[in-house]
Amino acid sequence: MSWALPENSIWFLLVPIFIGLAIYVQNWRKKTREKFADADLIPKLFPSVANSRSKIKLFFILIGLIFTILALMDPLYGEEEIKIKREGIDIIYALDLSNSMNAEDVVPSRLDRAKKIISESVGKLAGDRVGLIVFAADAYSISPLTNDYTAIQSYISSASPELISQQGTNFSSVALKAAEMFENAPTTGKLLVILSDGEDNENSVSKAIQTAKDSNIHIVTIGIGTPNGGPIPMNVGGFEEFKMDRYGETVISKLVEGSMESLAKSTSGFYIRVNQTQDALNKLHSYLATLDKEVQDMAMSKDKKHVFQWLLALALVFIFIDTLTTEHKLFNNKKR
Repeated sequence: MSWALPENSIWFLLVPIFIGLAIYVQNWRKKTREKFADADLIPKLFPSVANSRSKIKLFFILIGLIFTILALMDPLYGEEEIKIKREGIDIIYALDLSNSMNAEDVVPSRLDRAKKIISESVGKLAGDRVGLIVFAADAYSISPLTNDYTAIQSYISSASPELISQQGTNFSSVALKAAEMFENAPTTGKLLVILSDGEDNENSVSKAIQTAKDSNIHIVTIGIGTPNGGPIPMNVGGFEEFKMDRYGETVISKLVEGSMESLAKSTSGFYIRVNQTQDALNKLHSYLATLDKEVQDMAMSKDKKHVFQWLLALALVFIFIDTLTTEHKLFNNKKR
């Protein structure tokens, strides 16, 4: 057995105070009666105040007080299943794993910054379902909508461009995959959060917008990178070098905001350019708070069972017995 409110044990300080007060009152009554009659005559004149009865009465009140205090401490024993109503929205994070996300124009890299934003964003959620998509030229579902935030965090940390062989950036495939994952979700409260540098090699923004509108999906786009851009590190034969174009020039990957802004504004969302991680998180979660939350489902949860009512019932029983004893004595006195 454990206790939900152990701090209420301070009320046990009342027990010695009660006992001391009861002894004081009993002695005071005894001395008062002795002023009216000799000690030998008191049991005959006051038959209801026999010492043994007084002790029994005190015992019942004391036990009732102890059980009341124990009930106030809210004892927990065993387990019970509780129905929990979950309210929230459905959020799918789409992480760009194209090679350009390895650029280091933001520290430590675009990809690491994007993963950090998703991870910290998921850590702020409560009650919402979360899914995860990774994409480049194609989009892949890494996790369906779930409340298992720990699993999502694990998937995020292991994501890298090596997971996807066909490189590029295709927003249309992201929207199609998200619509598929949202298929059985409530009609409102569907949000797709895309984290990318915006380099859409497939010119697929218009298709992505139409897919999102057809499925009632809001899109928030988070731009990772800088307008000035940076080279793309590549691991070639165990050596790190920068990606070159066919003319032998170092490729500079830049943040392309136009496609990201268009995606967001056309689907009742908004665009965030990442300057500071915390600033991006604040903007994202301020927006999440404005979305209508749906009752997603009723979940069963096991919790410790509260049994204070049984102790309170025992307390009332002892107090009731004490009351009956008092009434019985008064009734007998009237008969005499």
